[in-house]
Amino acid sequence: TLIMGNRDVIDEMSSTNGAVLTSVLKLIDKYDLYGQVAYPKHHKQSEVPDIYRLAARTKGVFINCAYIEPFGLTLIEAAAYGLPMVATQNGGPVDIHRVLDNGILVDPHNQNDIAEALYRLVSDKQLWAKCRQNGLDNIHRFSWPEHCKNYLSRVGTLKSRHPRWQKSDDATEVSETDSPGDSLRDIHDISLNLKISLDSEKSGSMSKYGRSSTSDRRNLEDAVQKFSEAVSAGTKDESGEKAGATTGSNKWPSLRRRKHIVVIAVDSVQDADLVQIIKNIFQASNKEKSSGALGFVLSTSRAASEIHPLLTSGGIEITDFDAFICSSGSDLCYPSSNSEDMLSPAELPFMIDLDYHSQIQYRWGGEGLRKTLIRWAAEKNSESGKEAVVEDDECSSTYCISFKVKNTEAVPPVKDLRKTMRIQALRCHVLYSHDGSKLNFIPVLASRSQALRYLYIRWGVELSNMTVVVGESGDTDYEGLLGGVQKTIILKGSFNSAPNQLHAARNYSLEDVVSFDKPGIASVDGYAPDILKSALQQFGALQG
Repeated sequence: TLIMGNRDVIDEMSSTNGAVLTSVLKLIDKYDLYGQVAYPKHHKQSEVPDIYRLAARTKGVFINCAYIEPFGLTLIEAAAYGLPMVATQNGGPVDIHRVLDNGILVDPHNQNDIAEALYRLVSDKQLWAKCRQNGLDNIHRFSWPEHCKNYLSRVGTLKSRHPRWQKSDDATEVSETDSPGDSLRDIHDISLNLKISLDSEKSGSMSKYGRSSTSDRRNLEDAVQKFSEAVSAGTKDESGEKAGATTGSNKWPSLRRRKHIVVIAVDSVQDADLVQIIKNIFQASNKEKSSGALGFVLSTSRAASEIHPLLTSGGIEITDFDAFICSSGSDLCYPSSNSEDMLSPAELPFMIDLDYHSQIQYRWGGEGLRKTLIRWAAEKNSESGKEAVVEDDECSSTYCISFKVKNTEAVPPVKDLRKTMRIQALRCHVLYSHDGSKLNFIPVLASRSQALRYLYIRWGVELSNMTVVVGESGDTDYEGLLGGVQKTIILKGSFNSAPNQLHAARNYSLEDVVSFDKPGIASVDGYAPDILKSALQQFGALQG
């Protein structure tokens, strides 16, 4: 019985299919096989099981001798009905036969092998019965429950690849067994922590600590990395010594003590307005801020080296914040008031979370990606006849390649730029700042919204107890800050500058994907302290 699909008139078939069917008919005529070969013109899906059953009851064999078979679903179907198989040795049947052991594999180019295998199965009753029973006994291994069981067992063997969290000597540290992140750590994407050797080959000669154009920048990167590694090594000491006390790491667990977190992620305002918004939020929440119940996180596309002078110029202390999500989500920093923690030579009072870097480094192109992007920038400059986009050395870091956009008309929209990256198999996120003056390339697993999720997993800060403050528009990743279980406050008013269309990652209205009427989103006019206080009270961030 030859099942060759459903067809109508041979002359109306494609030339390839028509040629195959014609050759079959000629072979039947040549060897006078009339009455011994069936080749139905049509069959229904419901009739397929009966075809397998008929072959099994007549002690027949199922054969699939394709030159290459990617998987071989028909072989599994045949085995489910107790029908032994003869199958090609090229492709998926090899794996199926290894599990089922219910037939013979053959070279599809060797007619004698095929004929011998068919003859063995139909003539040797014991072999046929053995193959039939093996198929029926083992077919359950291709069921969904068995597949999921096998998949999860493989994932379980990778559990040890999770990074060691840097621990603290703080008395409020949650135990490993009580941590709300335990279950999530167990099932968190294992791939985040795999270091593929291929990536290191692609990244060229990238140093361990990143790249810099100046010796000062290189020293700064080295200081960050060495300091953070020292914290990690010190906290793994099981002798009970308080290594964190001399490194300032006892500041990190302060996030665990917060009952509510306010995330300031306003991109659509000038620097002066941003500073005033921060001050007004602090003023509105002064009582809870002083009691330690409320914490603050600044989320921005700016680099850490830009955040420090911006805040200090406005009279805001770095230690007023619990964490900083910098460079569009590619860096997560914590403040440090200890002079030993400050990063020379710039003496920036930040500590970098290396655990977060281990989560986002998957398939990051590093130096190899940077060289490709520099060539792309040179092409754009050549096309425009002047400097349109240049690398920003001061704002680039190990996991963020930053460019200054000097001519927004000469660079493509973010959708076209993402397409270019995909065509060249470059794995990265592309983000424009709100006004289109900055362009950041970061790892595919990095984003400001993912950094908030990391804070939950790492420090147990409940997402439902986070309130994100944004403007009327924002950077390319603005949409990602509006969804989720966190609360959102949108500041409306003329202080919001009009966004540059370069950063828009969508060609549809934001209202189509974000429900602004849901209880978790509130819009307010302006950013006066009393207005902000009322909005924060609405979401439970402030009491009374």
